[in-house]
Amino acid sequence: MPGLPAQRRRHGPDLGGRWRPYRPPPPSGRCRTEPGNPPHLPTDQHGDRRVSARHRVEEALDSRGCKGRGSSWQCPSHEDRAPSLSISNRRDGDGVVLKCHAGCTTEDVVSALGLSMADLFDESLERREKPQVVAEYKYCDPHGELTKVVRRIEPGYNGERKTFRQFRPDGRPGVKGIRDYPYRVPEVIATAQAGGIILAPEGEKDVDSAAAIGCTATCNIGGAGKWRDEYSRYFVGAKEVVVVADRDDPGRKHAAAVADSIKRAGVPARIVEPAVGKDLTDHIQGGYGYADLVPWAEGETRTAPAQNDSTNSSEPLWGPEEASAGIDGTENEGGGPCWDDPLPVPRHTLPPFPTDLLGTSLAAWVQAQGASLNVSDDLLALSALGTISAALGGRVQVKVKDGWDAENVCLYCLGLADSSARKTPALDAASAPMRDRIGQLREDHRAEVEQVEQEIRITEKELAAVENDVSRSKATKEDARAVLDTLLELKAKPGLPKAFVGDVTLEALGKVMGENGGRMALHESEAGFFKACAGLYGNGRADITLVLKAYSGTGHEIDRVGRGHSWMPRTALTLTLIIQPGVVEHMEKDNPEFKSSGFLNRFLYALPAPMPPGAFDTPDVPSDVARDYAQRIVRLVDDVWTNENIRTLTLTAQARKVFAEFYNQTEKDKTDGGALHDVAEWAGKLCGQVVRLAACLALYENSAAAEISEDVMIRSIGLASYLTAHARAAFALMSRDGDGGRKLLRDILDRLPQLLADDRAVTTRKIRESFKGRRASGSAGAVDAEAIKEAMDELEELGWVAEIPAPPRKPGQRGQKPSPKYDVHPWIYDPPAEV
Repeated sequence: MPGLPAQRRRHGPDLGGRWRPYRPPPPSGRCRTEPGNPPHLPTDQHGDRRVSARHRVEEALDSRGCKGRGSSWQCPSHEDRAPSLSISNRRDGDGVVLKCHAGCTTEDVVSALGLSMADLFDESLERREKPQVVAEYKYCDPHGELTKVVRRIEPGYNGERKTFRQFRPDGRPGVKGIRDYPYRVPEVIATAQAGGIILAPEGEKDVDSAAAIGCTATCNIGGAGKWRDEYSRYFVGAKEVVVVADRDDPGRKHAAAVADSIKRAGVPARIVEPAVGKDLTDHIQGGYGYADLVPWAEGETRTAPAQNDSTNSSEPLWGPEEASAGIDGTENEGGGPCWDDPLPVPRHTLPPFPTDLLGTSLAAWVQAQGASLNVSDDLLALSALGTISAALGGRVQVKVKDGWDAENVCLYCLGLADSSARKTPALDAASAPMRDRIGQLREDHRAEVEQVEQEIRITEKELAAVENDVSRSKATKEDARAVLDTLLELKAKPGLPKAFVGDVTLEALGKVMGENGGRMALHESEAGFFKACAGLYGNGRADITLVLKAYSGTGHEIDRVGRGHSWMPRTALTLTLIIQPGVVEHMEKDNPEFKSSGFLNRFLYALPAPMPPGAFDTPDVPSDVARDYAQRIVRLVDDVWTNENIRTLTLTAQARKVFAEFYNQTEKDKTDGGALHDVAEWAGKLCGQVVRLAACLALYENSAAAEISEDVMIRSIGLASYLTAHARAAFALMSRDGDGGRKLLRDILDRLPQLLADDRAVTTRKIRESFKGRRASGSAGAVDAEAIKEAMDELEELGWVAEIPAPPRKPGQRGQKPSPKYDVHPWIYDPPAEV
């Protein structure tokens, strides 16, 4: 700064981003040339001019008005007030490496200087081979629509043989947000559907080589280590997948991962290797075909057959291992990652609630209430369905077919939403008509019930008196038995109607259900009852037998010492819980027995998307819509809930046919490799849940209904895809890793800016130490080293970090190995305005 002594001036940031005092550069012998005066350049053995890459870059920076000296300069690719471009020597001493700490790519900087990537090397300009595109590989979706183009560039920007870059179909770089598919996926699908054989080598060149000899082949984008399980589903139906391993350690590791993934999808797979050369292209160019591929033996090192060795070298034909280059197959000139835009941490993409399937009347109420309360349709639909089930009060069952036990019509609904989702207003709006009607019934019966209670108190005193007289021989046992019979008759009379219970304990639930004919409903936005069932108040243990039985409607007996005897020949419980997601995160780890009990498989799940900000003035629910909903709920209470008899619904012939098709498909989807295999236990109750939903919708539309129509059954089946997707997301949230481990990934990304060292890098040890004594979001304790390493591997695949290879250890060196170290994407420490 002007006016400050030289020793106090500030210079630009070094490679670690630290500000350091300005010092005049030492004499370097380098001749700074004036414009128009050519530099004095040495020549190589061919007489060609040799140019210092550093000299060339600094002259270009000078000519563009960039300020700086030594290793720190202003970057020409963006408006740079403080020097953010560093220049360092290549590790091999043959050029320089440019790094903009503001996030500009090396290509952008070189382009802004009017140079090429070759100009970053010290070698002879006349003889240096410039990178060229030698091949293009077009990736399509299953319908043949072009999605990406991968270009193979030789020589690579990092001095290696090759570099791969991805482009959009219009040729623009940057493929963020574009879905990946296997190479030549339409051909793969066609061959799989025909029951054919598919080859799976490592790279696109090998795939094209296989196609040239008439084989269907494919690979994943990005090279070794980038296979995703989602690719394996495209092979379903194939007779066999033959995975062709490159003959190096990364290639064999990649092949093993691919084969394992394909086998898990239910498709036969085996691994082979080329007979000669490093890869399938070498194998084919050597005159060999499909039948000559060599079975792979894990851990075995093979040599090329002698008859095909056309060289005098003792080296294997496939040569040295080719370097895997950086992020998405690229490295910069210094060997560090050349960053593309990273992919966001995956989240479950969940479908919105299909409100129209509820029917005209109920859908109108859900949508109107949603607009008025600024509440998602998911929560209102769940609350309304729970209220309908509660209004049936265990007085309805469905006979699906002979041999199928009558299906109870109790629903267990679990919505997972944050505290700002207006959970309580949704529950209150749905249950208000029923609560009001039950309140009226209580008032109507209050005088009669109070009279009976008075008679009970009097009779209890009479019984005590007569028992005292019997003991003194002033009355007979028959007299006492007659008073006891009267008392039992009085106690058998119903008390005040009660349909809902608040946040209740498990023991109190059994008592209150026993006093109300074995039935009850619980609509809550607090997590107390769910936590009680999960054993969070009892060291991980809780007796939820009654809750399990009340879903099916079976009888339940309570007979405990000091607590008397209670028998409920039939039970019916409706649960509608809307609680915060944090309550269920890592539930499988906190209480493994909770999931194995089957309790969680009884729920219909909803994880609604956050609502946009609300407004003060919102539309009222139209009076006719509100009145229609209230009248239908009240009619169910009067016609069904108050009835002592059990009504049995049946399916019409067409409804039965539609349901049978759904049932058969669900059974197939539950098997290994099926669409429901990952949630097979929950899906085991899905068909019964669909029947229950159909009964609720049918009776809501007509409280006198005796059958479930085809239309109602089709709409209920239509809800299954929504319920399945949300159940899958809920179980991922409840898994040991929480959200399939994605919560940890997001936690690490949040912490990285504070954990970076001076060189913009971080070790797994430092990340793990940051979690000591603290939980990752929703985690059940400290995060172990294995979980951190797995998370970093996934973040590397998404493009957020890149592992820095550890330097080789000296022969005989002992001691602890260094913690894996990672370079991070510039967005970590310098995020763009919008990502």
